[in-house]
Amino acid sequence: MGKPQLQLLLIAIMTGATFVSAGFHWDPSVTFVTAAATVVLLARVIGQATEVLADALGPSIGALLGATFGNSVELMIALLALRDGLYTVVKASIIGSILANLLLTLGVCMFVGGLRRPLQTFNQMKAGLNSVMLFVAVIGLTITSIYSFSRPRVSGAEPLSIGVSIVFLLVYMLGFVFSLFTHRTFLTAADRRQGIVLPPGAVRTVAILIAATVLVALVSDELVKTLIPLTTQWHLNEQFVGLVFVPVIGVAPEFFSAILLARANRMDGSVEIAVGSSLQIALFVAPVLVLVGALIGRPLTLVFTGTEVVVIFLTTILVSLVSLDGESHWYEGMMVVATYAIFAMLFFFS
Repeated sequence: MGKPQLQLLLIAIMTGATFVSAGFHWDPSVTFVTAAATVVLLARVIGQATEVLADALGPSIGALLGATFGNSVELMIALLALRDGLYTVVKASIIGSILANLLLTLGVCMFVGGLRRPLQTFNQMKAGLNSVMLFVAVIGLTITSIYSFSRPRVSGAEPLSIGVSIVFLLVYMLGFVFSLFTHRTFLTAADRRQGIVLPPGAVRTVAILIAATVLVALVSDELVKTLIPLTTQWHLNEQFVGLVFVPVIGVAPEFFSAILLARANRMDGSVEIAVGSSLQIALFVAPVLVLVGALIGRPLTLVFTGTEVVVIFLTTILVSLVSLDGESHWYEGMMVVATYAIFAMLFFFS
């Protein structure tokens, strides 16, 4: 049996086990583990498909596809959790997904890529632009919290969150215009050399991406339903589940895509996926959740805890320092991952 067939068989087995476990109301731990394993396996498929398209479309556009399809997992899980009224989990997952992408994904990529070569380089100009965008995103995400802390008796958090969300979506859309049209010099040399030439079997690859994403949505629904029973059974708080458990599963697609690029010494793509995914979470996923919540009667505000605000600011500063010189090595990657481990322990013991 070839590798693709084995991969397909494993996905079929784990998907079946998830729905059987949920249908017969087995222990929530069983349903959670099988659902999480299925999402990770599907993430691997999404990562492989986006890598094929990245080879044809160039690192930046390929990374955009990787981040978009990867973040579809986080968006689906968060929307399902919002539907069920799990506000703490949803808000924690926004911060947790940003941390997982910026620290875990980026750090592991630097570490894995650095094991094979002493130094790797990436587009310094693009990294600088991403750092500015990250700071803008963090300011927008935390300004409502600061407003809420300073005026606890004033009920302006919801309209402010909606306003920030609309601004974020505008910034997000204009980012495409800037990077792909008016300032193509910010693209890598590979992007500028390469025209859009679809690979053989492109339709099949896109079909696989869509099918895997739809299946992730179905499995994620069962995963979300286990979160509350799981927090009780494992004696975990909802914030830790949202900040660590859900994001680690959610970032799996971009995680695998970024590592494959890093091993091939294509750090431009890896950095773009890690940072680009975080920007998509902040500038697209979070605003969509706020606006959808307002429409369905599940109002969600961008008010986070003081710890979350401090952690996200510190992470943005660290990533900006790491990407300042456009170079990376394994030790730098290890330190970034170590920071993620420190934050995870902080949330576990909170």
